[in-house]
Amino acid sequence: MCIRDSRGAVMALDAGDGRVLWKQHTIDEPPEKVGETSAGTDILAPSGAPIWNTPSVDLEAGLLFVGTGENYSSPADGNSDAIIAMDLESGEKQWVFQATAGDAWNVACMLPDMRQNCPEEDGPDYDFGASTMLVETQKGRVLVAGQKSGEAFGINPATGELLWRNRLGRGGIQAGIHFGMAANGGVVYVPISDFDDGQEHELPARPGVFALDAMTGEVLWYRAHDDHCGDREFCDPGISAPATATDAALCAGGRDGLLRAYAPATGATLWRHDTTRPVTALGGEAAHGGSIGGSAGPVVHDSMVYQTSGYGIYFHMPGNVLLAFGPAD
Repeated sequence: MCIRDSRGAVMALDAGDGRVLWKQHTIDEPPEKVGETSAGTDILAPSGAPIWNTPSVDLEAGLLFVGTGENYSSPADGNSDAIIAMDLESGEKQWVFQATAGDAWNVACMLPDMRQNCPEEDGPDYDFGASTMLVETQKGRVLVAGQKSGEAFGINPATGELLWRNRLGRGGIQAGIHFGMAANGGVVYVPISDFDDGQEHELPARPGVFALDAMTGEVLWYRAHDDHCGDREFCDPGISAPATATDAALCAGGRDGLLRAYAPATGATLWRHDTTRPVTALGGEAAHGGSIGGSAGPVVHDSMVYQTSGYGIYFHMPGNVLLAFGPAD
């Protein structure tokens, strides 16, 4: 069993008794003092390269793959915004693919009264928040990764060699490919968040879903999301949470509170449900959902779909429901 922590490390535990088998930090050298902020606080570096995603595992090759986020202090190092392959038995790094160099950012960068703690790079904060996926295709296996830059990457899992990269969204702090993708039958389904952060961007927002050929990165279809928010506060049309793919449908929940099912071959909308509607919960209480976000994507089992709704952190619609959907009569 392997678990992650937010300080830039992966730890392997014995599933039977919890013994620590190994721990590998994403940044090799321990941090040292490199300066002080204007407030007199020590600056320690290198720091960050946190892990926000669940590692993927190749049992045949004995490798674990995990994505990292930005550095927290200057100078940024070569392990941030990267995909790292580790040996399953020892935790030793086998290769590192860095997608974005020179990215150092922390929450102080977006708080005016704490700007003295913001590193000089000031972003762009292009984490790999979404888990990597080892995808089987007719031509072999490819490791697919999605970044908050809005780019998707195809990587040779054995060597870390870049096979393809495709810029799908405009990217940003809560934009691009945020918390997860899905894959089925050699096709990768890529939700795009492109949250409106009030900043200027070189590309327009592209909230919605892309389907890509996993081996080549070619776009097979794109389904743009219309804006159904109206005057609702903290509502926007992008997809932050992971999607779920089956042979019958691709399911994804949006920050506008809509849970949608798409036809896997064409992207046509099969059905959608507004999870922000008031409902009566099983205990008799009135409840409602909100934005669908975070790492909780749809769960599909035995012709049922289960979805949590209500992700109110960082300017999104709050709520608190778990909804279950069954087959239509």
